[in-house]
Formats: sequence, structure tokens, C-alpha cells
Amino acid sequence: MEILFLGTSAATSVPLAFCRCAACRAGRENGGRDLRRRSSVLIDRQLLIDLGPDYMTSSFDCGFDSAGIRYLLQTHSHSDHFDAGHMITRIAEYATEELLPMTVAASRQCLEHMSEKLDREEHGATLMEHSWRRRLRVETVEMEHGRRVRLGKYEIIPVESAHDAADGSLMYIIKSGNAAFFYACDTPAFTRRAWELLENLDFELNAAAIDQCYGPSARGGGHMCADEVADCVKRLGCKRVYATHISHEGTPPYEELEKWTLERGYMVAYDGLRINIDE
Repeated sequence: MEILFLGTSAATSVPLAFCRCAACRAGRENGGRDLRRRSSVLIDRQLLIDLGPDYMTSSFDCGFDSAGIRYLLQTHSHSDHFDAGHMITRIAEYATEELLPMTVAASRQCLEHMSEKLDREEHGATLMEHSWRRRLRVETVEMEHGRRVRLGKYEIIPVESAHDAADGSLMYIIKSGNAAFFYACDTPAFTRRAWELLENLDFELNAAAIDQCYGPSARGGGHMCADEVADCVKRLGCKRVYATHISHEGTPPYEELEKWTLERGYMVAYDGLRINIDE
């Protein structure tokens, strides 16, 4: 299983348009790993987690054919994670050629909210009606916490997130053969039900990516800070854990942040990072 981090930032990207904090200065002056696009992950060049606004730019920079996506796992429908404009180009009016069918998997609430955004792009567009799914050439799968779903060679296990309950926010475990990857983006501290699921899996997680929106000792809403992620890493017991969904708030430049996380047993993801897990 190949995992490609297309983006690793929080909603505002790094640097922010008008900010001069240390993280934003580093992004402008250093580029490279201090530059971050909105969070998204690609698995084996065919399974995408979150169709966000930076998807096309990331695909150019990472050198893959974005038209080959067969499966989309959507964590939630917030604008930094779902760009309805990309999805709506699947209808015939946009003259998209050689369109491959795609399965869209998300919670029912998320699918409904994605549909509201599609409707603003193209009146009447929705994922909730067969006629429009046919026009978009997609199938939908409603995901629920703990209910395992098969998408091609992948077994998907949704895990609830308390990030936005009204949107049915989910985290995902993606398993193929002996390889298992946990994508825990956009989440505050894990819920009791999430921990019960994670601590009772019948297999080991080979790698994980965890929301670290805020730096050490910083605090905010709906996400974890670095201190909380460090505690989570200890309890999770996964050997390869990467921080992702990183904002500028309380976050030092990449090299300093990486030193801090390595001392606590985990790593920092960056845009364009590729990791491989044996299946």
C-alpha cells in the first residue's frame, strides 16, 4: 500500500495570506516542508481521502493522473475537505472524456451536505438521487461507525469523530492484505467509542496520520494540539504515526516541530510525503 500525502495543512493552509508568525515566515522563506496545502491523502493512486480545493494542484506537483481515482472516502463536507466544483465536472456538460466510474463513501449526513454544495454549483445536483448519481457516474456508500465496507481490494472501517457531529464526521481505517492505515484527520480527542474500536481491532495498524491542528501547548476547538497527539500516540501503540492537518497556531517551523515530535515517538507529515506499507 502506497500512501501519498497530497496536503497536510488545516483549513487556512500555511502560510496564511496575511500572517507573519514564525510558521508563516518559514513557509514564505524556506518553502519545501514548511509549505502546506489543505489535507488530503491518496492511496495506491486510486483511493482518495477528501476531494479538497487543492487536489488538482497537488496532483500536478506529485505527478500522478488525477483522473484515475476509483474510490473517494470523504471525512466530512467542510470546504477545506470537499470542493463541489471538482465533483460537478463529472457531468456531461463539462465534456469530461473517458470518465471512470467512482464510488463515493461518507456518512449519510456528509453526503447530504455534499449534495447541498453540489446544488450551489449546478441547480438540482445531488448525491441522494439515482438520476443525478447516474449523471455524475458515481455510486454512493453510506458509512457508519464500526460498520466494515469493502471497496475493491480495500476493507474500510469508519471510526466516529467528534469534530462535527451534525456532519457525521468520520475517520477511516483502510486495510488491504496485511497493511492497515488509520487516517484520523479533523478530530478532537478520540471518543470513548472510537477508542473501544481501536483497542479491539483483530489486526495491527501499520501506520497512522493524526490531526495536530495546534502546536505544543496551544488550544483550539474541534482539533487536537501537539501535546494531545503525543498522549494519543502512546495509547494507540502504532509504530509509525504522522502528525497532519497542521495549522500555524502555536506551530514552529518544520525542523523544530519534527525535533519535538521525534522526542515523543512520532513524525511530522509534509506535502508530497510517500510511505509504503507491505501488504
